Amino acid sequence: MINCCNRQEFKRKTSKNKKNQLPGRNQCEKKTIEHEAELRHKNEMLRLEAEMKARAKSERENKDIHLEQIRVRAAEQRKTILESIQTAGSVLGAGLQTFISDWDKVMAAVTGVTLLAVGIYSAKFGTGVAARFIENRLGKPSLIRETSRLTFFEAIKHPIRTFRRLTVKPEDALKGIILKPSLEAQLRDIAIATRHTKSNNGFYRNILFYGPPGTGKTMFAKSLARHSGMDYAIMTGGDVAPMGRDGVTAMHRVFDWARTSRRGVLLFVDEADAFLRKRSQEKISEDLRATLNAFLFRTGEQSNKFMLALSSNLPEQFDWAINDRIDEMVEFDVPSLGERNRMVRLYFEEYVLKPATEGKKRLKVAQFDYGAKCSEIAAKVDGLSGREISKLGVAWQAAAYASDDGILTEKIIDEKVADSIRAHKKKVAWQKEQESKSDSGSTYRSLKDVSAFIPPVSQKAD
Repeated sequence: MINCCNRQEFKRKTSKNKKNQLPGRNQCEKKTIEHEAELRHKNEMLRLEAEMKARAKSERENKDIHLEQIRVRAAEQRKTILESIQTAGSVLGAGLQTFISDWDKVMAAVTGVTLLAVGIYSAKFGTGVAARFIENRLGKPSLIRETSRLTFFEAIKHPIRTFRRLTVKPEDALKGIILKPSLEAQLRDIAIATRHTKSNNGFYRNILFYGPPGTGKTMFAKSLARHSGMDYAIMTGGDVAPMGRDGVTAMHRVFDWARTSRRGVLLFVDEADAFLRKRSQEKISEDLRATLNAFLFRTGEQSNKFMLALSSNLPEQFDWAINDRIDEMVEFDVPSLGERNRMVRLYFEEYVLKPATEGKKRLKVAQFDYGAKCSEIAAKVDGLSGREISKLGVAWQAAAYASDDGILTEKIIDEKVADSIRAHKKKVAWQKEQESKSDSGSTYRSLKDVSAFIPPVSQKAD
């Protein structure tokens, strides 16, 4: 029993001694591995150092050999280049000698060089001419604000619209335009004469439209062009002065562009008094004077390519040379009671009744006597122009869309009419105030920018 206990005690001590010896053994093995790695690194560095020293020594010993090889290659290359130059010179010299001795070859060469120079110059000149031709045909002049003339690119972009326009029949020149009966008769005669002039390739007459703004001058000019089978082009007199020195070139380009139209062009100059003023009384800039002279030069004779239509609120300010170019004058005045009645009914139907009965029918109209209301409105809006009356229709439509239920009531109509009348009276007051500050006693006053005109300097008494 005692022996058995002694054996177990001996095994326990032996196992404990082994566990105590294991950490020391692992540490010794780790140090051995680190020492071997350090020795290998030192040996690798010594080997690389020895190789580099041996290579450097070899290059120093072979330096003279490399330099000699470079010198030999350079000498061979220089010799080859010199021989090539000598060979080319000999060939060229022999060819030139042969060329000079042959008179036919000399003449042929001179002729070829001359033709080449002529070709280059012709190509350069022809390119400029072609560019100007394309510009006149396809491009719209900068002074033209609006035109019905189709360009090549527009015709390609909108083929259906182009086809309809080319096949549409001429419409009535006064369609959708309400004027006094006497004025309508005068304009109808002008439309008939212009249409026959176009069909017989005759010379067009120049016309002056004068009167207050918004009386239908621009509207009739567009309708006259469509009725006569012509293109219309609209330019504004206020755009000329800001162009400065470029005004002359821009003005010539307008007339050059107009002359290239096969259909003929009705050139409508809106607010023409902004740059066609009297040269003797008005102090205008030299650039604007030169532009006016260019305009007079291009309109000195009647034309079968374009028809000139001037629009002005101040016709008395035209230069005398401009008056001499006008063949007929037409006065547009504010509508009387009969015309106002027709206008109110027309715009009430167009902007109120049609949207209420066609399409999505988002607009509704309350029940009241439409005819009596139109007659009442026509009596109230005395003094308003046709444009102001048309804006009444737009105001009615906008007010109906803005309402909660989308219904246009009689009250809304009366409110918009009252607003329009108040705005008109305010404009008249401004106009009278402006006229009181001016020495001119003219009835109409242009709203265009006339900043190019230098006002006369007042002289103070000594």
